[in-house]
Amino acid sequence: MARVPLYKATETEMIRRIKAGEWAVGLRLPNEFGLAEEFGVSQGTMRRALITLEGLGLLARKPGRGTVVCAPAAAQDHQENSVPAPQLRDASGAPVILDVYRARSATRGADDEELALFGTTRLATLERIFHRNGQRAARDLVTIPEALLPVIDEDAGPDLAELLQDAGLVVAHIEEDITAAVTTMSASVALACDRYTALLVLTRIARDAKGNPIARQRLQLIADGMRYGA
Repeated sequence: MARVPLYKATETEMIRRIKAGEWAVGLRLPNEFGLAEEFGVSQGTMRRALITLEGLGLLARKPGRGTVVCAPAAAQDHQENSVPAPQLRDASGAPVILDVYRARSATRGADDEELALFGTTRLATLERIFHRNGQRAARDLVTIPEALLPVIDEDAGPDLAELLQDAGLVVAHIEEDITAAVTTMSASVALACDRYTALLVLTRIARDAKGNPIARQRLQLIADGMRYGA
């Protein structure tokens, strides 16, 4: 009989606890370190399980607010009536986990492309470098009209929707587009990789209920077997 992967066994036990009511709806769980110790697994294994349960709608994770248990019934309804959202995945199909390594927020004038998109001359910006498995793997640039958000929190997580929600901005939908590129000289230096390294470039544009753009994220990820899909 094939051995059940440790991360899958962890996910199964966590789901059982939620559906059995051992973890009540609204319960705030310990952090990754505490959960990993409780389950006797590595932090990476626990993080993978948490991402899976969040995708199932059984957990809600917010930077700085911890992880909270959600209602299983609501999660089941969500599963039955929605298509899994595409996301960055590695060669094994597992979601790509990025950790913020370095971040810098600022304000500046908009370039011609940004002016055409946002219709404003002043922007708040957030530039970040991300680690994956302890190595530089991605960088992004988040831009938001300064009138909407004067300063972007440097401690914000990688997810654009969560960043905007935590900043109090209401998002109606987010458009996504992915293209291929190679590193420029500056990108090679920032990512500590060879010149002309293959990249996946994911561009997200968040819009309000009237369709007005309120933020853009341009994420450059070293390709290296990565794909984008459900």
